[in-house]
Amino acid sequence: MKQQGFLKGSAILLGMVIITKAVGLAYKIPLTHLLGGSGMAYYSGAFAVFSPLLAATVSGITASVARLTAESRALGRFAQLRKLRRTAMLCCCGIGLASALLLTLLSMPLAKAFLPSASALWTLVALAPSLLLCSALAVQRGYYEGLRNMLPTAGSEIIETVLRAALGLAGAYAVLQYAARDYAATHGCFGQFFRTPEEAAAAALPYAAAAAVLAGSLATGAAVLSLSLTYRLRGDGITPAMLASDPVTDPAPNIIRRLFGHSLPIALTAVITTLSAFIDLLTVPKGLSRAIAAGMTAPASVSPAALPDFIYGSYTGLALTVCGIVPTLTAMFGKSSLPALTEAAARRNKRSLSSSVSSLIRVSLLAALPCSAAVAALPREALTLLFGGRTDEISCTAPALSVLGIGCCMMSVSLPCLSALQTLRQRLLPVLIMLAGSALKLILNLVLIPLPSLGITGAAIAAAVSQTLICLLSAGSLLHITHTRLPAAAVSKPLFASLLGAAAGRLAYDLPDSLLPQYLDRRLLCLTALAASFFISILALWLMDSLPRERIKKYFKKIRKTY
Repeated sequence: MKQQGFLKGSAILLGMVIITKAVGLAYKIPLTHLLGGSGMAYYSGAFAVFSPLLAATVSGITASVARLTAESRALGRFAQLRKLRRTAMLCCCGIGLASALLLTLLSMPLAKAFLPSASALWTLVALAPSLLLCSALAVQRGYYEGLRNMLPTAGSEIIETVLRAALGLAGAYAVLQYAARDYAATHGCFGQFFRTPEEAAAAALPYAAAAAVLAGSLATGAAVLSLSLTYRLRGDGITPAMLASDPVTDPAPNIIRRLFGHSLPIALTAVITTLSAFIDLLTVPKGLSRAIAAGMTAPASVSPAALPDFIYGSYTGLALTVCGIVPTLTAMFGKSSLPALTEAAARRNKRSLSSSVSSLIRVSLLAALPCSAAVAALPREALTLLFGGRTDEISCTAPALSVLGIGCCMMSVSLPCLSALQTLRQRLLPVLIMLAGSALKLILNLVLIPLPSLGITGAAIAAAVSQTLICLLSAGSLLHITHTRLPAAAVSKPLFASLLGAAAGRLAYDLPDSLLPQYLDRRLLCLTALAASFFISILALWLMDSLPRERIKKYFKKIRKTY
């Protein structure tokens, strides 16, 4: 099977990430329009319960299989390659099946304990098959990545994302339409009778969320099938002569021990990473109930009993969706420095290592600060641009998103720094840093959210402060370990340019807004303001000579030569 070089493989994965993130965002926006704040509470809550189990089951498997595969291929141990694939598939699928059965059996008590209502158990049941399917998917992707063939991974990821979006929206829409037709015919749906169409629609939300979640499991199954067919039809490039050249293989227990020896530290870090969403699930609705009882202002269109879950769903479905765009995009730029850092560490070249660390942090800051400043300065405008029809949800979450802009920047810098620490074999340090951030977030959530003057903005403050701590600890540790000094201008210039951009974006919206009639749609104006913010930030960085011009030129020259 054909292998790709580093640049071509990186370009394939980069293109895959751009496509899947764009499709994922295009899916999340209409899904939020369909389900609203209350429906997103079921959807986000189910994933908050599911994610730690998925992280413990699957995280690290792809990287571990890829590493062992690449090692065996480099040594010419082709029979070992095949045995590694079989052993990893059997072992990981067995663990995935056990996890899926456990989640199914515990779905009712978990739904009662953590989700808005017991009927939300179907979202957990719909997620359970993903544990088995993701296990198989992780092994298959790791095997191909270890063979330096990124096309199967990219293709399966695109198939999974597109099908999840299409089937998820279709499933949620079909359930809501079924509920509306059933209510019109019988004044009831799902075995209950209701006085108003609004009550029937609210009762259908957990089932609509379950349909959207089930679509994700079906999409993952399609991705597994696509990789299985690729392996069956095109193979892995290993011929019978290659297998006969070195028939000796390691015992299966040794393979399993090495497989999980590499994956467990990554899985532990991934589980801790998911704690943030789980902490919000545990503390936000209860804290909001106390804030509402103390007199917090809230939309009058939502009943007081449903208000905590409505605000929680609005926060996770709108504010965190917009906030998550920034780290996802900037991580692609920051990770471009990781290969050079890995090579410098392997060669023990201190000067090159220091240069790579400085480059990683600089590039992350250059990408993160303008985006985060725009989100912080134009929170309502960003939400209106993406979720214009959901006025109550926007009103609840706009102040929180403004605060989350700070957390966006910190997360965008901390993620590549944590990856760099793992690359430098500092496996325990990232775990301790993430635990410290999670503990701080839990304490601040408990203290700030019940305050009626803050409410859900308290959760945003807790997230921003905890991400700041994680960023300072991870970046500081990385600089200390590699003996790297970061000039003050590396932070001050991007920060100044971002503040200029934020001010320009705010003016670009406020000045025309005061002159235009109120009945006109403001979405085009929102887009113009965000574009003005980015343009001024980039222009200021260019004028201050803060953009890595030569590096950008060299990168595009390499790409042209590669193709």
